[in-house]
Amino acid sequence: MAYLPLAKLHELYDGYRQSLRIKGVDLLLLQEDGRLLLLLNQCPHQQARLDQATIHGSWLRCPAHGMEFSLDTGRAANPATCQGALQAFPLVYEGNSVGVEVD
Repeated sequence: MAYLPLAKLHELYDGYRQSLRIKGVDLLLLQEDGRLLLLLNQCPHQQARLDQATIHGSWLRCPAHGMEFSLDTGRAANPATCQGALQAFPLVYEGNSVGVEVD
């Protein structure tokens, strides 16, 4: 496994968003309330991109259909309409950067 840096720590702030493509996978790096997350850039409901999603508290709202997902659990606010969950990836902190381990 090799470390792939995604962002410098001093560049991060609440509201930060960066769309990334790593090994053919679209990802979204975001920071909200001091918490940094790396998510699959795809709504589990109907696969819409999440780069323009809004965040209120610990809830992410899909821009396409208004579905809300918990940033804590990844699960939909209304599981009756969507059984899927946000897919998160582990982040690695190294020196003054944050990144991921890739094969």
